[in-house]
Amino acid sequence: MDMSGMMGMDMSMAGMFTPTNKKVAHLYWYLVAAVVGVLVFRRVVDRVRLWQQRSGQQQPQRISGRPQNAFEQCYDTAIAICRELAYPQLWTCTGKFSRYFTPPPLGRCLLLLAYWAMLLTMLWSNVILAPSASNYAYRWEIVGFRAAWVSITQLPLIYILSGKSNVITMLTGVSYERLNWLHRWVGRTMFLTLIVHWAYFFTEWSIADFVSFELKIMPMVKYGFGAWATLGWMVITGFGFFRNLSYELWFLQHLAAALVLLWLVHKHVPSYAAYNVWFAVGVIVFDRLVRTVMSLVINLHLIPSKAQNSSPRRRIGYEAEVTNLSNDFLLVKVRNVGFSWRPGQHVYLSIPRAGVFEAHPFTIASVPSSISGADGSNDAQLYLRVHNGFTKRLQRQCQRQLTPRAFLSFISGPWGNPPSLERFESMAFVAAGNGASFTLPMFQQAVMKNNSVRRISFVWIVRQAEQLDWFKEQLLSAWTLARQRSIKVNIHAFITGSARDSVQTPSERNSLLGQRSNPDPSSDEKSANGLLSSVEKSESIDLSIKKGDAGVVRENSVSSASCSLMSEQPMISINYGRPDPDSLIRPIVEEAWGETGIIACGGSHFTGQMRNCVASLSDERGVHKGTGAQVELAKNREGQTVRMSKFTAASPSVPRDLRPMASISVDGLVQSTLEHMLARARRYFVVRDLTRGQTTENSSATQAIDISSSSSTHLHLPSKMQLSTLALVLGAQLVSGHFELTYPTWRGDSFLPPASQYMFPCANVNTTDASNNNRTLWPLDGGSLKIEFHHPWTYVAINLGLGSNTNTFNISLNPMLLNETGNGTMCFPKWQLPADLGIEDGTDASLQIITIGDSGTALYNCADIRFSTDATLLSGDQCQNTTGLELYPLVQQQANGSTEGAAATVTVTASAAGASSTSAAMGMSAPGLGSLALGTILSVALILVS
Repeated sequence: MDMSGMMGMDMSMAGMFTPTNKKVAHLYWYLVAAVVGVLVFRRVVDRVRLWQQRSGQQQPQRISGRPQNAFEQCYDTAIAICRELAYPQLWTCTGKFSRYFTPPPLGRCLLLLAYWAMLLTMLWSNVILAPSASNYAYRWEIVGFRAAWVSITQLPLIYILSGKSNVITMLTGVSYERLNWLHRWVGRTMFLTLIVHWAYFFTEWSIADFVSFELKIMPMVKYGFGAWATLGWMVITGFGFFRNLSYELWFLQHLAAALVLLWLVHKHVPSYAAYNVWFAVGVIVFDRLVRTVMSLVINLHLIPSKAQNSSPRRRIGYEAEVTNLSNDFLLVKVRNVGFSWRPGQHVYLSIPRAGVFEAHPFTIASVPSSISGADGSNDAQLYLRVHNGFTKRLQRQCQRQLTPRAFLSFISGPWGNPPSLERFESMAFVAAGNGASFTLPMFQQAVMKNNSVRRISFVWIVRQAEQLDWFKEQLLSAWTLARQRSIKVNIHAFITGSARDSVQTPSERNSLLGQRSNPDPSSDEKSANGLLSSVEKSESIDLSIKKGDAGVVRENSVSSASCSLMSEQPMISINYGRPDPDSLIRPIVEEAWGETGIIACGGSHFTGQMRNCVASLSDERGVHKGTGAQVELAKNREGQTVRMSKFTAASPSVPRDLRPMASISVDGLVQSTLEHMLARARRYFVVRDLTRGQTTENSSATQAIDISSSSSTHLHLPSKMQLSTLALVLGAQLVSGHFELTYPTWRGDSFLPPASQYMFPCANVNTTDASNNNRTLWPLDGGSLKIEFHHPWTYVAINLGLGSNTNTFNISLNPMLLNETGNGTMCFPKWQLPADLGIEDGTDASLQIITIGDSGTALYNCADIRFSTDATLLSGDQCQNTTGLELYPLVQQQANGSTEGAAATVTVTASAAGASSTSAAMGMSAPGLGSLALGTILSVALILVS
């Protein structure tokens, strides 16, 4: 992650590319906003059509969900085409480990391909240079900068997609759990683009043999690699296999990694890119604030209950009655909750006795009193599949009791955005196992509130017959109400266990539970290979439910009153084996006059087959095929219902105490054209008044021009009349990112192409015959050194190479790096050479000056010298230092972080105007320490309310 300061680059170089790269970053968010806008448009259209249906503005004979005009016809055609593309599941892996490598559905794959194509276009557009390009010397950094921007721009989206209360969900109505897959894939994509980012810079450092030096002197490089490693850890542990090993442990480490990632990124990026980090922090704070307020309102009962004759409740939290249904399932009934919910929504349940600071998501398996119209308490029923951890601990506390046990509980929610059922003319509810917690309340809502539905099919696939007893009262009530409202209802139950878990009595042969298919003893083997079709001859039976751990046999699972009520025809069709989805769904779809809703909930293999079935039917029934009756699938994975990922909220990271960073807003497209002119403007500061035709030498132009080192100045070329003045300003800006070696005289002007101060070892300026004959004379024991610095601060290294045409600078003249602060001239009257060099009169040599700004990329300049006994030092008036410039040795920290024993100053024997500094370097400023403390407190607070 390095962006003009990420993992080592020079600020001036970054500035050259910043405008273009920022445009790329802005384009990214424009495209994201466009996608969100399309989803918002669809939501608005659906809301308007639903409002028209509710208000009765459509024709009385109108069929629900059927297009009535050209716009609706085109709209539904587009939706049908998208569904056919989105629903299919290419393949599903069912192995214990391989199931985690099941690819996303086709629609998600296409969305990912479009996302990757967008990023690849942004990453590689106009960054692949030909050798003849004027900025070919920057080829590695150009790609590195672009990859940095492409990477860091994705960071806020990752945190947006992780939050439950996020702006995308609020605008589009797409619930957070349906965005969680994209959260993981954007994170994986960012991890890959970061590899491109650091690999290109690492290649440049390797070519210059600069890797160890870069890592040694630039802490931000280490922060960058640390951030990349942290993200890599989150990507690897984010796979389902690791999440399911121990969800609680995974959650804690994911939370810690999210906190560390934000902090490392903020320590790594420059100030003008840090807005991405603060954007992510703002998203997190907003999400946590909304969730905290919701939890306080619900659990402190700030909104009075509207339920009639409701039972008293606790002052704080709710009473949860837990019943042990079997070895695998628990029933939790939260008494008299103070809120309403939509069928299909879920809540986060926390029971401190089973796990302090733990909250897990469970689907509400009952309808609120506002829908059912029932008097009494507004209870929320939750069916929990027992796993290790929270549910296992809860089961142990209830295992030996035959009666429900009460616990103090806290609730967060409700969450989720289930589909509106009012627009469907026909519906099929298909659930596997505990998935009935999702489909049954919606089935009840459909028969209670939906005035447009004509037929409903409810299918429940269970492993054991005893599970059918859980919802028998709700099914009976819904079936009865549907008949009263002339809604055609079919209820099918499929038992996949190989042996009967039921006990039959002769008196129950003709009970209301209806029909079954003969059991297939090989159903378990066949179910591993695919779905079975239940086509066996039926006979009437009833199910006797054997309670799991209690060992109690209930032989009359359904009352005789129910039997008399249903004597006309069987209520439930009982079958053994796994059903064929097409045989269940096709009849109701083919009989539909309007839109059909398929509501499914189960495991990944189950939902995958439902996807393929609905995609096939949608192709047959799409409005563009002329039938006028489309099919929509609303699915919910059972694993998401029971073990839904709860994303961490990372706390705001600590702002680092950044030094001012030089920033240049020179468009890369005009850089090569104006380079020569900028160099001349830098040296002479010529301002031409074209209206008068006069030329003025302005030696104080540098003081007259305000060069901002912390912000970018966007320049435009309105006319040729302003070109000279523009050159002056751009030239001054360019100097702000480089340095000049004024004495000894440098080999050549490193601002003029093809020279580049970024090129090792001497800015691509070689010794020529002319420069060899004009070497600066230096005394044998050291001479004067005069450098013009244009960074707010920089590290300085001075090396010496012996020979007439050397590119090897193996003699370090300052073993400890110097830390220079301030813009201006620094003059050393005499830079003392080591005594053991054996320099003789007439020896040719070259000086190499290296500066490294806070970004990490080095700048180079060289000067050719000749040692001579006749050489003199610069006089006092020739060796003047700019007031305010300071020079320190680089503080060397000990292993324990202390600076004891490290040199604090370096004494420069300067002229009368020179100044020596005696200030000590500090590891962190007071504001930095305060920010760290504030961030730590806020982090702990966020963890406690999570």
